[in-house]
Amino acid sequence: MNEYLNNLVKTYSKRGILIDTNILILLLVGEFDRKLITDFKRLNTFSEEDYDILVLFLRNFKEFYFTPNIITEITNLTDSINKQPDFLFFQHINLILSKFQEEYIPAVDTFRSKSFNKFGSTDSVNVILSNKYLILTDDLRLYSFLENTGLPAINFNHLRNL
Repeated sequence: MNEYLNNLVKTYSKRGILIDTNILILLLVGEFDRKLITDFKRLNTFSEEDYDILVLFLRNFKEFYFTPNIITEITNLTDSINKQPDFLFFQHINLILSKFQEEYIPAVDTFRSKSFNKFGSTDSVNVILSNKYLILTDDLRLYSFLENTGLPAINFNHLRNL
């Protein structure tokens, strides 16, 4: 890893990492069935190798975080996977995310944040929580905002290049 990424990992390895929607979908789908990564429309920019990169990178962290906003997006975006026999994918999400920590920011706090008008609810929560955790995202607009304001973030695409 480059020096910038090494410093972020060192600083946040014990504090934790918040995994944004698309990256968390990649993790959950990859853990469920790697072959779905290339078949699932929402992950069309990812490969099985990206999943391997993600798993390897996440080994650097002790604590993992999600928000209700992210989980709402994930369940809406992956509902088609869950329609497979016995609704196994959402059972899988429950099993995996039970090992994560949940962070909740009241909606009224996001409405008051300066980032709400630019990003809406989910990413505004991510901006607020970037004061506590490292944010892992593939959202270039969110990443650029966080980086330009000095808040800790990693763009998943940078991990691909290592």
